[in-house]
Amino acid sequence: MTEFAVHAEGLSKRYTIGQLEGGYGMARRLVSRRDRRTELWALRDVSFEVQEGKALAIVGRNGAGKSTLLKVLSRITEPTSGYADIRGRVGALLEVGTGFHAELTGRENVFLNGGILGMRKAEVTRKFDDIVDFSGVGRFIDTPVKRYSSGMYVRLAFAVAAFLEPEILIVDEVLAVGDAEFQKRCLGRMSEVARDGRTILFVSHNMQAVRRLCQEAILLEGGELVQQGDVEDIVRSYLASVDTSELGRRRWEDPEIRPGNDVCRLVEARVSDELGEPATTFLSSQPIVVTIEFDLLRTDPAFTAGLDLTTIDGSVVFRSSYTDAPEVSRPRLVLGRNAMRCTIPAGLLNSGRYGINVHMQLHNSQLLVAEMGALGFDVIADHGESLFLNSGGRPGVVAPILAWNAVEPANEGGEVSAIPLRSA
Repeated sequence: MTEFAVHAEGLSKRYTIGQLEGGYGMARRLVSRRDRRTELWALRDVSFEVQEGKALAIVGRNGAGKSTLLKVLSRITEPTSGYADIRGRVGALLEVGTGFHAELTGRENVFLNGGILGMRKAEVTRKFDDIVDFSGVGRFIDTPVKRYSSGMYVRLAFAVAAFLEPEILIVDEVLAVGDAEFQKRCLGRMSEVARDGRTILFVSHNMQAVRRLCQEAILLEGGELVQQGDVEDIVRSYLASVDTSELGRRRWEDPEIRPGNDVCRLVEARVSDELGEPATTFLSSQPIVVTIEFDLLRTDPAFTAGLDLTTIDGSVVFRSSYTDAPEVSRPRLVLGRNAMRCTIPAGLLNSGRYGINVHMQLHNSQLLVAEMGALGFDVIADHGESLFLNSGGRPGVVAPILAWNAVEPANEGGEVSAIPLRSA
């Protein structure tokens, strides 16, 4: 019979929200029987089990109760009702600084955390060099951690939690504090922990990392568990829950304030799947359709409209205009309402957050519309075998699958054959 590392039954956590008040204010409220405080259920009747050696993802939107659940399971806070049976030592990496004493040095905090986990000093000493090497804070290991940057804090805290061999490793979104290289190493280390047969509870908004690391997942909404099962099913449900008809679409209803002038006015911009359903998250194996609607108030042969695809920091990935196409195949414009769309092909973009700038102009003479950041959307890379061989994904804004062929090696004279000899 399979043993369970975590068994939660009816976990609920209630907080009271209200203004701070002194003794006189409290007495007056009690006498008047008016209570301005309200109750918030961060968790409500959450029940689930995690088998030993499994990696479970806990996903949901901000405010769903994910971090509260981890704090209850880590014994940082007590539940209002319900209980959780935890079998084994727990290593938790939650908020920056949790479990560390600011006045102690990095070295002292490593041994302190080991003692909290129930480990002997000899065990911690044996793992100490690995912890320091992984964290990269060796030069500052004897410096009080209150002087660490948030990145140094997180690197050391993760190294302690991962290398002191707890039976259950709990990791919150705090990994987002680290840089891309550190996140990659963390995911690789957690994969090693999972292969060693230890249990992982993982909270992240990075669905690619969730899909790579975990086999099972639970979905929280408003403090309640709404679904539990295979990680692929849960990820699809989560992405569907954050994509509503209002998201992925921006419309300017008032004709007087629509971007533009007496030549054209921008009415709507939307990003959707190939069926035309607006969305804000896409798999990279799917095409992404961008549609622009505008009113053309007068015709001008120099008119052009298009878009910029940008990264989260505003860097332009590429620009596309409908006049890029040969004139015979361009969309035909009419006075009044027009709608044009272009398709970002499947298998092009890497994981990341992207933006759409909409621009319209009279070629080389007048800028009509420059709506920066009109839309935003996320891409989760799921195409290309190499994406799944590297726990951090591969670098780059785009991730195209290019053709490779075997050719004749260059001869001693340096001449090369450009003729493919056999397909890769």
